[in-house]
Amino acid sequence: MAQISRNERMSRIRILVDAQNTSSAKKGEVLRIAGFGDPMSCPVISIGANELLLNHKSHRVRAQLQDDAQWGELSHEPDSEGAQAIIAFHIRQDRGEASFAMLQQSLTQDGQTDPGIITHDGVLINGNTRAVAIREFADPSKEYIRVAVLPQTVKPQELNLLELRLQMQKQLKGEYSFTNELLFVEELKEEFKLSPEQIAAEMRIHLDNAKKGASEVELRLRMLDLIRRMQNIPAQRLPLRFFDDLAYEQLKQTLREYDAKMKDDPASAERYLETILLSGMLGITSVHQLRRVDDAFVGDYLVPHLEEDEVVGRFADFLTATSPDQLPNSNPGAARLMKRSKPAEPARPDIRRLIDVVNQKTKDVAIVAGDKKVSLSADNVRDALKTSMIVGIDEKKRADRVEDKLSAPVDLLKKAANELVKCSNALPVAMKDPAFDTRRQKLMEMAFKKLKKRFREVEVALVRAGVLLDN
Repeated sequence: MAQISRNERMSRIRILVDAQNTSSAKKGEVLRIAGFGDPMSCPVISIGANELLLNHKSHRVRAQLQDDAQWGELSHEPDSEGAQAIIAFHIRQDRGEASFAMLQQSLTQDGQTDPGIITHDGVLINGNTRAVAIREFADPSKEYIRVAVLPQTVKPQELNLLELRLQMQKQLKGEYSFTNELLFVEELKEEFKLSPEQIAAEMRIHLDNAKKGASEVELRLRMLDLIRRMQNIPAQRLPLRFFDDLAYEQLKQTLREYDAKMKDDPASAERYLETILLSGMLGITSVHQLRRVDDAFVGDYLVPHLEEDEVVGRFADFLTATSPDQLPNSNPGAARLMKRSKPAEPARPDIRRLIDVVNQKTKDVAIVAGDKKVSLSADNVRDALKTSMIVGIDEKKRADRVEDKLSAPVDLLKKAANELVKCSNALPVAMKDPAFDTRRQKLMEMAFKKLKKRFREVEVALVRAGVLLDN
């Protein structure tokens, strides 16, 4: 069905309302809506779902539209057919395939329990999802939706609050996504100038404690600021909806840690934020797992385990280096010179580079290893990073359980020395076995190089602590 003009839509609505008011039959259905002074008595009409406009300001799809590149071109004409098609797509997607099918089945079998709500010019304030579902019915006689018509005197701010109040009732309606809820809070504050206390009351947040409710609103606004900061960390900006997977508890913890680190060491705070983002991009979003992540996690835990990966391990340095001077040195003379010099400060891994690798759309990751160009499967790299992250979190969890933090470094160093003794005893036996082939020898070489690297890092730490003299 072709989309009708605004004037045609308004005329159609007036005719249906007038027909109801002048009908000789019993009085038609009226919906009473409270909240804006005296209750409003809104006539309920039945109109074709295709005759109404989906609401581009609906907070159910606000974040989705912001993330949609096509919407940017059509946002200035939200009533156009192209814009309406995009809105319909996101409304359907937001409900989910199974839930949307159940809604259609319910509408077919039971009809509408409650009417939707429209403005005097036919824009849906409530009932957008039902309208999209009804439009898809095969039987044209069923493509009608019952809606209450608001008076023309209702102001834009009242429309937004009405949408919110209807949503808060949660009468078989899908809840807002986390990011859409945050955008709603921001709009109420920035556009409609509501105070945090008023917003908390509208959203039914801590109704028994206005001060606590206002603090919660301020927290959610801070979360939105943090999300926008994280959106711009990758070279290719992340969509807003990505952060729905992190959600409230994770972001609350992240914000608390980030604020604490910003007071003492802003660079450390940024590394921490990057690490949290990398975790989320790898699908690690549990608040219990993220609690183990800190600004040093990638260097202390992720990279060592990444180096052990059979496919990606030998390229770990090239994946995490910020600049060429951090890459492994293949010059034997330079290596001998480094042995005679004081231990070098270990380079920090480039977390943003790892984020961009995970975020890239291409199937391969191109790196330069020495004088060779190497192409790695992006899926293999992501899998290796995720495995390393999970194993690293488990390892840090065990390390955090050590009761005596003062004795832990000594105990761990002693344990490492004992493990080296075991290796020295096991090596001659293994080398006599024909099964100790070239592949195993190569793995041994890689493990030894890793050991030397870790030894230098411990040596640097001991020199800095004054335990060892700087020779």
